[in-house]
Amino acid sequence: MDQNYQKIKEILESFGIRATSQRLEMAHLILSEHQHLTAEDVFNLVNTHFPHASRATVFNNLKLFSEKGVIGTLDLKNGITHYDSNTDRHHHALNEETGEILDVYLDPETENKVHNLMKQDLESKLGKDWKDSKLLITLKGKV
Repeated sequence: MDQNYQKIKEILESFGIRATSQRLEMAHLILSEHQHLTAEDVFNLVNTHFPHASRATVFNNLKLFSEKGVIGTLDLKNGITHYDSNTDRHHHALNEETGEILDVYLDPETENKVHNLMKQDLESKLGKDWKDSKLLITLKGKV
């Protein structure tokens, strides 16, 4: 087995996912680079390698991968879910002209400061503690 596929197999198994041939190929295609794909994008990509893969199989595996944390999900545009292969801590920029989604990183100190300021502002408005929050920033604009 190719080293890349072996690594993908280990990743899937570390998340408690059985590494079938279709799941290996799918994960390999998704995780090969940082990208933000729709379910339809993934289906088309998988079908170039597994022409008989059903839409239901691909969509069910995407759901499994995202529920287990192998990939992330983004709902940035028109209710369309994008699957994010980058699971490192990051935020996003959306080019509203092209639809391109880019990863954006903040240093931990800045991120914590922004998170705390936003949380404090919200808590003062609510008069209650805001619990279990996480900061998700999306910068939308045009080039």
